[in-house]
Amino acid sequence: MLDFKRHLKVTGAVFVAAVLAWLGAEFIQANRHLVLYEITLVFLLLSYFVVVLRGAWRDVALVGASLAFGLVGVEIVLWRLNNSPTTFREKGMWGIKGELGLSPIRPGVIHEKKVAANGDVIFDVAYTIEPDLSRKVVSPQTAPLIAFFGDSFTYGAGVNDSDTLPQIFADFTKGVYHIVNLGVSGYGPQQMLRALETDLYPVLSQNPRLFVILSAPWHAFRTSCKADNAWFGPSYALENGVPVYKGSCASRQSTFRQGLTTLLRWTEAYDHFIGRREKPVEPTDMDLYIAILAKSAELARQKYGVSTLVLYLPDDLSTPRYQLGPGVTNTSMMSRLRDNGLEVMDLTIDLNAYAGKQLIIPGDGHPTGLLNRIWGERLRDFVAAKFGASNAAAETR
Repeated sequence: MLDFKRHLKVTGAVFVAAVLAWLGAEFIQANRHLVLYEITLVFLLLSYFVVVLRGAWRDVALVGASLAFGLVGVEIVLWRLNNSPTTFREKGMWGIKGELGLSPIRPGVIHEKKVAANGDVIFDVAYTIEPDLSRKVVSPQTAPLIAFFGDSFTYGAGVNDSDTLPQIFADFTKGVYHIVNLGVSGYGPQQMLRALETDLYPVLSQNPRLFVILSAPWHAFRTSCKADNAWFGPSYALENGVPVYKGSCASRQSTFRQGLTTLLRWTEAYDHFIGRREKPVEPTDMDLYIAILAKSAELARQKYGVSTLVLYLPDDLSTPRYQLGPGVTNTSMMSRLRDNGLEVMDLTIDLNAYAGKQLIIPGDGHPTGLLNRIWGERLRDFVAAKFGASNAAAETR
């Protein structure tokens, strides 16, 4: 038993640590910095307990302090070893959005800065979030609607509002369409399907013309819950060939694993030893990915009377990440999508035609404004040929 004096010291130390932890969560932006700060607080608190406690309690505190110290060391070593960049994002702008997962949760301007391990700035941009929590696109509100779904490529990670693909498409079509950008970093087809199932976006019923989603085979890691960034998002399972909602990816795990993963998923140790060692995509995972897109297209037709266009970004399907068999190619994947009622536009470009041009943000991997312009111009021509821009223009007059 603790005597009153020691009990008072322990209670006071816990209170001080809790206040410092809260202050850190409020004012430290980067996940990596915040994790290191909080683990260091735990180490200091347990070290204090080693000094003030006696007997078995002291032994427990000593073991805990040793583990915390070791984790601090591992975090620092892995941070330097991996040369991991750090992303600084405004506090309070992102959180869990219903069943969809992490998302902007309030309107306004989000300043985001990504810094390489050597201190070089990879990008420093601003994202404008509209009152409906979509990313800003300037276009006529009364024109026929084209809604863009997808991940960070659609959202426009690393570029300002004027350089996102939806905004560039709006510029190229010169006011023919009302464009909304419903893409969010870390999302995939499963978020599109859940949004359509739950009628999450009222804007979709306002004179809809076409739904567009930028997708790639690696989205199958997200739809199968194998990707770390799918943890808080919706999950589906195939039942008689139909994707059925099963809650979040996290909720499908055991209570112990769910709690442990949620606690540790921001650490460098988790990312290095678990997050980067995702299980490969297998045929059943790809079947689910295709089925989710097909179901989304079906709901788009039934509820809104529109087609769904997949902007297909090819990947190297021969890598160990994919265990799909030699017969599965990007061409066969696009054929499967078309066979399931989706329109498909191949985003492949001839790199030789743009030699020396910066198409990808260095040190990041997301498209630059230039690549979005290349895609946006091709998308304008594809939509005009397939869906009749001239007809849409007549509807606006």
